[in-house]
Amino acid sequence: VSPTLHIENASEAAARLTGLHPLERIDQLLSEPTAAALRDCIAARTPRTVYEELDGTDYRVEIIPHREGALLAFLREDRACYDGTLRVLHAKGTQYLGSLLADAAQVDDPQLAAHLRRACLRLHRLLTHSDFLHDPPLTEQLRLHHCDLAELCRDAAGQAAAHAPSRGAAPITVQAEDTCLALIEPQLIRTALYNLLTNALHVTPPDSDIALSLYDDGAFYTITVADRGPGLDAARFEALLSGWQMPAPLDEYLALARQGTPPGLGLPLVQRIALLHGGSLLLSPREGGGSQLHFKLAHLPESLAD
Repeated sequence: VSPTLHIENASEAAARLTGLHPLERIDQLLSEPTAAALRDCIAARTPRTVYEELDGTDYRVEIIPHREGALLAFLREDRACYDGTLRVLHAKGTQYLGSLLADAAQVDDPQLAAHLRRACLRLHRLLTHSDFLHDPPLTEQLRLHHCDLAELCRDAAGQAAAHAPSRGAAPITVQAEDTCLALIEPQLIRTALYNLLTNALHVTPPDSDIALSLYDDGAFYTITVADRGPGLDAARFEALLSGWQMPAPLDEYLALARQGTPPGLGLPLVQRIALLHGGSLLLSPREGGGSQLHFKLAHLPESLAD
């Protein structure tokens, strides 16, 4: 914005958020404290951080001196915990699933009993993933142990293949050193790998291959899962990782589902586990078709070991 608080330029997302266009004044949208902080920033040439509510959503607004005016960045605040409705849904859902699992054990038909159990466990896994994303632990709260990451990768590949959606699923090949000791929380890493591998199995044709590789460069362990699916859209990757935080009307979500790209919980969960281990989740195309997801874990300090 200019020194007179007129908008000079805005990204498409900012235009949608504010409903304003270049040459209009930004202060007509802002609360008085935020407008005052903007004026102070321009006058003193000092960055400011304020909080603003727009259409019921809280944003952190970073105000940065820019030329003679200022740059405003509206950053959506992550939900660190459940709101009341979601907490009720989670608690009641877990309770009812426990009852359904108990009832499934009483069903005489073994196939039907197994089907009911699988459906209940899938729903329970969704609730567990949601709970973890909304209320993750700190890195210092993890139960970190020295584990053989190479062996863990091989075990995860075997487990994913055993629970593949069909008997003719694509084979999983593992490329890793015989031993690779790493300071990690093993159960979380297993969960992340299982999510990446099951996603790859769902999108890879049976006559193709899935490759899992492990590489240690001295600073990061990188576990790459390469599929032969249609390929994730790099432009939508960030939306897939953060979509669980964003409000989405049902028709909007269903439209994304029809396109095959609805936001889920699997990739955000993997990213959260990587962040807790000082790493990240990255995407690149696979040569010959498909996607490669790079699950990076930092070499954590020995002082964090249990």
